[in-house]
Order: sequence, then C-alpha cells, then structure tokens
Amino acid sequence: MRLVAPLLLLWLAGCAALKGGDTPVTMRLSPRFAAGVVAASPSFAVSPVQARGAIGGLRYAYVDADAPGEIRQAATLFWEEPPADSLARALVVGLRTRFASVTGPNLPLAADRRVVAVLDRFEEVSEAGGAKAVVAFDVTQVAGGKAVWAGRACGTVPVSGASGTARAAAFDRAIEQAVGSFVQDVAAGTVSAAAC
Repeated sequence: MRLVAPLLLLWLAGCAALKGGDTPVTMRLSPRFAAGVVAASPSFAVSPVQARGAIGGLRYAYVDADAPGEIRQAATLFWEEPPADSLARALVVGLRTRFASVTGPNLPLAADRRVVAVLDRFEEVSEAGGAKAVVAFDVTQVAGGKAVWAGRACGTVPVSGASGTARAAAFDRAIEQAVGSFVQDVAAGTVSAAAC
C-alpha cells in the first residue's frame, strides 16, 4: 500500500507533464473599405508604420480593467503579421478607395505626399461593459519635406466573443473605423478631432 501511493503520485505528475497546453491561435486581419469617388491627385506613398512598445510584436495585447496601467500579452493568441504592418496595408487600401495613385512601404516610389503613421494603441481593453478592440494612431502627411497635415485616428469596437475569430473581426472593424476617418479627412482636406 505504501508503494502504491508514491507510484500513483508519479503517474499523475507524468500525466500532467505530458498533457498539452492551450493550442496557439494565429489571427488574420482583413479590413475592408467601401469604394468612393477616386481623385487623380495627389499621389500618396505610405511609409512603414512604427509601433510603440508591446504592440509592435505578434503577441495579442490586452489591458485588464483591474490593472489599466499594464499592457499584458496573451500566451496563446498571435497576429499573423505585426499590427504595424497590418495598419500600413490598411492605410494603402483605404487611401486607394479615394485616390488613384497610392503605394505602400514595399514600393517606396516618389509621391506628392508621404503618409507617416505611429501606431499608439492596438489592444483589447476590458471594462465593466465588456471587452473592446482599440486601435489608435498618429499620422502626418509630408509634402516637399514639410508636414502639411497632422492628426490622430482611432477606432473602438466591442469584442463579441472569446474566440480568435471574434477578436480578429473586432480589430478589423476598429481598423476600418480609424483608417476610414483618416481617409475621409484627407479627401475633405480637414483634420477632425479624434475622440480617443
């Protein structure tokens, strides 16, 4: 009997050690933008987007309501590409809905205006009412070596579930909001005050 108890404990410990952990989930972003009236000029070149801190990597970032000053990273949730690359791609696609000539970081051609963005927030924020996907970035348009337009864009969308698919969908919508408001301002020649 005395021999059975240690063997049972060793067997349980072995089972726990061999049990697989949570399966990693890689999420893909695919924001979409409605086509608008396309202007022939000016032309745009989107620079590589810079990202602040923890949001620059592939791991999913979140902020818990109990610790709003801490950006945490999920152990098993990952983005297919860094959020800064997703934003650069979204800026190119969004601008192309309103302007005929737009190139991205992979094709840095000469253009009338260069778009320089810094991704400030790309995180899930939990609050009493539920979780939200938050995307915010500062953006500057440069022409002739001078800043001709500067502003901030953001999007906030509720996260409808805990799955990777639900989270990615919320971030798609948040990117669409943020980039859509930026593109609308560029097309109108205005700078809106972002509420973020």
